[in-house]
Amino acid sequence: MPGMSNASLGSLGLSGPFYHRLLLEALVLAAIGVVFIAARYLLFGELFAPRGGLAVRGGAGTAGVLEPKARRVLRYGFGALWIFDGLLQMQGSMPASLVGSVISPVEAGEPGWLVHLVGVGTAAWQRHPIWAASGVVWIQLAIGLWLVLGKSGTFAKVGYVLAAAWGMVVWVLGEGLGQLLAPGASWLFGAPGAVVFYVIAALLLLAPWSWWQRDRIPRWTLTGLGILLIAFGALEAWPGRGFYGGQIVAMIRQMAANSQPALISGPMRAVADAMSKGWAAPVNAVVAVVMIASGISFITRRLLGITVPAFIFFSLVVWWFVQDFGFLGGVGTDPNSILPQLVIVASSYMGLATIEMPLPLPTRFWPEVVGTAGRLFGGWIAVLAAFGAAPLGFSALNQSYSVQAALAVSGAPFAVNTPAPNFTLTDQYGKKVTLSQFASKRIVFTNLDPTCTFDCPLIASELRVADANLTPAQRANTVFIAIASNPDIHSVRSLDIFDQREGLSGLKNWYFLTSSSLRQLTAVWTAYQIQVSVPTNGSMVLHPDVLYVMGRGLVERWELSSAPSTATSVQNSFSSLVVNLVSQS
Repeated sequence: MPGMSNASLGSLGLSGPFYHRLLLEALVLAAIGVVFIAARYLLFGELFAPRGGLAVRGGAGTAGVLEPKARRVLRYGFGALWIFDGLLQMQGSMPASLVGSVISPVEAGEPGWLVHLVGVGTAAWQRHPIWAASGVVWIQLAIGLWLVLGKSGTFAKVGYVLAAAWGMVVWVLGEGLGQLLAPGASWLFGAPGAVVFYVIAALLLLAPWSWWQRDRIPRWTLTGLGILLIAFGALEAWPGRGFYGGQIVAMIRQMAANSQPALISGPMRAVADAMSKGWAAPVNAVVAVVMIASGISFITRRLLGITVPAFIFFSLVVWWFVQDFGFLGGVGTDPNSILPQLVIVASSYMGLATIEMPLPLPTRFWPEVVGTAGRLFGGWIAVLAAFGAAPLGFSALNQSYSVQAALAVSGAPFAVNTPAPNFTLTDQYGKKVTLSQFASKRIVFTNLDPTCTFDCPLIASELRVADANLTPAQRANTVFIAIASNPDIHSVRSLDIFDQREGLSGLKNWYFLTSSSLRQLTAVWTAYQIQVSVPTNGSMVLHPDVLYVMGRGLVERWELSSAPSTATSVQNSFSSLVVNLVSQS
C-alpha cells in the first residue's frame, strides 16, 4: 500500500530546508492577509460590514432556504479530507521519500504507458523536491478551505473545478489510476484509489442544487458505489487471485510493521496470526459476501437502515486492520480509500432520508449572503492556491535539478581561496599533463580508485552529468581532473578501462591522471590532503570522497564532499551543484 512505509533516513536531510521554506511562505501568506484587511479599512473606513460573516445560511442569495443536507455533508467532509491531506504533506519526509515510498510502489505491474506517464510527475518532483512538496501543501489546504467556504456562486464552482482537476493529477501521477490496471487490485488494499472519490465529490458539488433536493444525486451515487462494491466483491471471491491464500495476511503484517503505537499494531498482528492458521479463506469469503450484499442493497435501496450501519462498521474494520488508517509511517499522503467512501455513503443516505424541494440558485460570483469577511477570506484562499500552483508549475517546467538534495546529503561547500599545488602526471592515454596548463580554465578536481565498484562509479556519473549540464561556452573553459587513488593498481591501462566502463572516454575535457611512480603519486595525494589506505582484510581502498572547484589562475575556490548516492535524483542534484560552483569560480 503506497505511502505506508517508514520514512528513510535520507529524508531527514531535506526536512530542515523544507520546513524553512514552509515557514517563510506561511509568513508571506499571513502578511498578505493583513494587507487585505488593511486595504478594506483604508478604502471603506471599516474592517467588515455589519453582516460580514463567512457564509451566512439563508438570506436573499438562496431565497431563505438551506443548502441540501446531503450536499453540505459532502462538501464539509471532503473539505476536511483535503485539509487533512495538506497537513500530511507537511511531514518532513515528503520531499525525499514520497517518490520512493509512495509513487514507485504504485508503478509495479502497471502497463508501460502508465509507468511513463507517472514518471513525468516523479521526474518533476525529484528535480525540485522542496518546491514540489511545499506546493502540494498549499494547494491542498486551499482546496479544502475553498470547499468549506464555497457553498454556491461562481467562486465556489472555481474551487470545485480546481479540486476535480488537481484530484485527477494526483490520481493519475500519484496513485497510478488507483492501481486498477495492476495485478491483484483489491478494494481492501485501496483500489480504485482514494483520490478518485475526491474527484467524484467535486463533480457532484458542481451539479445543480435541484438534483440534490430531488434525491437524484444520492440515488445515483449509491448505485455507482453499489456497482463498484459488487465488481470488487466478485474479484475478491474469484479463485486463483490469491485472496483465499496469504495476500490479506501479508498485507496486514506489512501494515503492522509500520512505526505506530502498539495499541494499533498489536491487534493487527493477532488477526494476521489467527488468519494464517486456516482462517484466511473463510475471512475472504465473508469479505466478498459483505461487499456484494452491500452493493446490492445500495443499488436496490432496500434494507439501507441495516446495510449502511453494517457497511460503515465493516469499512472501519478494514480501514484499521488492512489499510492501517492509511497515513501512518511517516509518508502517508491520505487516509486511503475507506474514509472518502464513507463520506459519500453518509451523504447519499442522508439525501435519501431527507427530501427537500428544488429551488433556483443565483449565478453571481459571490452569493449575497457572503459578507465582506467571507470575500476577503475567499480572496486569500485564491492566493493560497496560487502559492501551491506556482512552485508546482516551476517544478514541472524547470528541467534543471535543484541543489537542495545534494546540500542535504553532502553538506554545504566550503569557500576557500587557496593556491592549488602544481604537479605533472600522466593521463589515461599516456600523455603528460601539468596542472598549470589549465591555468586559464576552471577545474573540477577529485580522486578516484580505478578498481572501485561503488563510490567512484557514482562520482564518475555525477561528473559526467555535470559536464553534460554545462553550456558549450562553460564546457570549453572547464576541465574535469581526477587523480588515481589506489597505491596498488594505478596503471594507465586501468584508468582507461575505468573510463570506458563509466562512459567517460568520450569527454574531451576529462583527465584521469596517474604515475608509474607511487612516490610521485603519493606526493600529489599529500599536497591535496588525500589520505589513502589499503585495508588488511582485502576490501576496497579507502580514500576521501572530496571534490575541489578551482577558478582561473589555479586557485581553489570551493571544497565539498561528493557524498556519492545511489539515488538518481541526488546524483543529478549534486551535478547541478557542481555546475553552480563552476559558474561562481
